[in-house]
Amino acid sequence: MPQDFRAAAYYALPFVLAFALSIVMLLTDSNLKTDFGSISSGYYSHWYVVLGTTIVDLLVAGMLLASRTRASFLAGVAISGLLVVLFLADILTYSQVGFSSATDFANYLFGITYYGGNVRYLYDALLAVYIATFVGGLAALAKTHHSSA
Repeated sequence: MPQDFRAAAYYALPFVLAFALSIVMLLTDSNLKTDFGSISSGYYSHWYVVLGTTIVDLLVAGMLLASRTRASFLAGVAISGLLVVLFLADILTYSQVGFSSATDFANYLFGITYYGGNVRYLYDALLAVYIATFVGGLAALAKTHHSSA
């Protein structure tokens, strides 16, 4: 039986925070829902990607709470790293949302230039949670690896 890895329960908290931020984003960001007003029925594809990450956040938090093992913690670190990559790679989809360059889309995503929408800085906050979760998880793994050696 794997040893109880208590840090896994605490590591679930940033995933719960990311889940909450994503829910707010899904419910309130009209640009995300409608591709800047060009979609009048259904939701825009980027909305579904955020929905997918929201579900992943909830599943990872549940996994970490249910299985407090080093392996589940390691899986959480890997998943948070993949989410960072996904959110940064989103910048490359600039042409799908009508921006002329990746730089323009990055300016929009990171709140540098305001293009409307209900809530500013949600993308920034969510990306920051994922980055902090990934870096913090790597640091915790390194610390526990050195202390157990």
